[in-house]
Amino acid sequence: MKKIPLNLDGLLSNIKPHLTRTNAEWASLGLIILCTLTLFIGRIPSQKTLTLDNGNIIYHGNVQATKMNGQGKVTFANGDIYEGNFNNGFFHGKGKFIAKEGWTYVGEFKKGQADGQGKLTTQTKTVYEGRFKQGIYQHED
Repeated sequence: MKKIPLNLDGLLSNIKPHLTRTNAEWASLGLIILCTLTLFIGRIPSQKTLTLDNGNIIYHGNVQATKMNGQGKVTFANGDIYEGNFNNGFFHGKGKFIAKEGWTYVGEFKKGQADGQGKLTTQTKTVYEGRFKQGIYQHED
């Protein structure tokens, strides 16, 4: 096997004129921008389908940092459906929950519970409309 001598003198002499303080500063700035963009892009919501709890929960919608965030729809194995806004993996904001048993809730959610203005319609078509707090209807007297 023939050995080929490695001559780095020519390579280094070609690189040295480009290794200036200004170029090093620009390279550092470029690296900082690249790292910042990488972090930022990781936080941009993207449309995905998540399968959770061994396939008992299927989510389709915006995902950010591996959690349900933004607009989406969850279908549960028992037939329940939630469609609306999510924040950090919870129902949060405006949404609609349709239970397999026949009742529905349309309104505001906070951390996974009915909270705020909403309308609950039971299986027997009884309607409770108004304010809910932590999942409980606040009857106004």
